[in-house]
This record gives sequence, structure tokens and C-alpha cells, in this order.
Amino acid sequence: MATSEELAWSRIETMNTPPQGRSGHSAVVYGKCMYIFGGLGEFRFNDLFKFDFESCTWTQILPIDESKVPSKRCKHSACIYQDMMYIFGGWDSSGKLNDMYRYRFDRNEWEQVQCANPPSARSAHSVAIYQNYMYLFGGIGDNKFNDMYRYSFKTNQWTMVNQRRPPPRRSSYGGAHVYNDRLYVVCGLGCGKFNDCHSFDFRTSEWAEEKYSDDSRVIPAKRGRHTCVLAGQNLYMFGGYVGIQRSNELFVLNLQANQWKQLKLKPNVPAPREGHSAVLCDGKMWIFGGWHDNGWYNDVHTLGPL
Repeated sequence: MATSEELAWSRIETMNTPPQGRSGHSAVVYGKCMYIFGGLGEFRFNDLFKFDFESCTWTQILPIDESKVPSKRCKHSACIYQDMMYIFGGWDSSGKLNDMYRYRFDRNEWEQVQCANPPSARSAHSVAIYQNYMYLFGGIGDNKFNDMYRYSFKTNQWTMVNQRRPPPRRSSYGGAHVYNDRLYVVCGLGCGKFNDCHSFDFRTSEWAEEKYSDDSRVIPAKRGRHTCVLAGQNLYMFGGYVGIQRSNELFVLNLQANQWKQLKLKPNVPAPREGHSAVLCDGKMWIFGGWHDNGWYNDVHTLGPL
């Protein structure tokens, strides 16, 4: 990990027309570019934008066949598997969803994935890839969830995972992150907010609540709609909905030591926000968009070197 003296925020001057301000969109990294899909701003979106990290250039990608594009939605999940981006669920004008689509980068083409036994309709859940499966946890539908499903890319089947000791039900918990054969979730919104950390062992299907080290200099306040990126053994968490307001705090959780630290970096700290996205590329966290009381953002910031 870079020392906090070396870490710095930068606001990025971007080229071309950026996406409209939004929150609850998805962001994935593929081929040295970030792909932003959907989200909520003045209205819901189902547009797709590419951001080139090297040239800091935005490009809107217009699909070959618009009839195949997923409905306008927010708080869905997105992940990359074998040169395709998979989108699941979210929230459109009809309500919560449990449909799945994939976008083929090589063909610039969307297609709906018809699969057996999908999870119930939900938004603000998270997915993570482990081996040849996509694991989905939590979210909110007719209730908050703490269930887990596993999707096999090989057989195109969903299976409910028989978890042991799952964490309390929650949504909006900054993503699911895989480290050392475990899946980690941090904080989130349930009955109230959380500031806990739970890990799921893929080999035993058992969850454990991670007890924070007494050496932690600070434990973050309870929050949801924040973002996290995993760089090495360090989980960097930014922003979110804390108390009754938006945050621009930056924390790092060392997953080896279970130790939190708050990093107070100036200048160029992004404005407080929730529902933004964060991805890791070239040793930097890239933040896009989000919401604050005065509206939606479409700015890009980096934090690095991580």
C-alpha cells in the first residue's frame, strides 16, 4: 500500500461529452476502458458509455440493435466474464427486475440471457465472479435479502447457495469483493445501517463476521450506497449515505489485519455523494457520478497510487 503521504486525489478533465449526471449506474473495466451502463438521473437511463483511461475520453456506444437493449434501469449489477458484460436485475419503471442480459464487446450487441431458476426480483444487490460462477448476494425486492445465488456460465443455471450463518439482510453495501477464496461485504442498508464486515468462504459456504482489530484507529460510521475497490489486501471505501447526509470520507480496511484507517487527503477531495461508482485500473481508484442533495454528478476523480 502506498503511504498516505503518497496517495492523492485528482479531478480528471475529460474529453468529449460525458454521460448525464446519474447514480445507481454500473461500472466495469474491460480492455483499459470503463463501461458505464444505466442509472438514475433526471430520469432512468439504458445508455452505454465507454471511458478510455489513457486519453480520458468519453464515447457513447450506440448498439447495433436497439430493440435488444435492457430497459432503462438503476441499481442493477454488472460483471465481466469472457469478453462479455452481464447485467442482472435492478429497478425500472415497472418495478424490481430479475432479468439478465449480456453485452458482447466484439459485436457491440446486447442479448437477453434466458436462464433457469433466477433469483427473485431485486435491486441494490452485488455480484462477484469466482472460478466459473457469478455469485449474487443480498439486495432489496419485496424485502431486504441476505440470500445468495450462484450462476453457472457453463450450464446457464442459477442455484440457491445453502449458506451457513449469513449476515443480516442488506442492500447497497459497496459491492462484493473476492480475496483469498472469500467474498467480503462491508457496511450497507438493512433495518437501519451497518458498519460491519462479513466474509463468505467459497469452500465451506460459511459466513463469518470479521472482528475489527483493536489497532483500528477509527471504525467508520454506519453507511450504505458507498463504493469499495480492492487493491491487494486493502479495501478502499469512499462516500455513501451516513446519518442523514452524504459523505466524502475515505477509509481503508486491511483484510489481513482487519484494521481500519481513515485517510484524510487534501486537496481535490470529491464532493460528498452516494450511489456513485468506483473501479480499479492501473493502480488507481476511478470514481464517477453519484448523487447529492443538489443533484447528480458526472465528474471523474482518481485516487492513487494504491
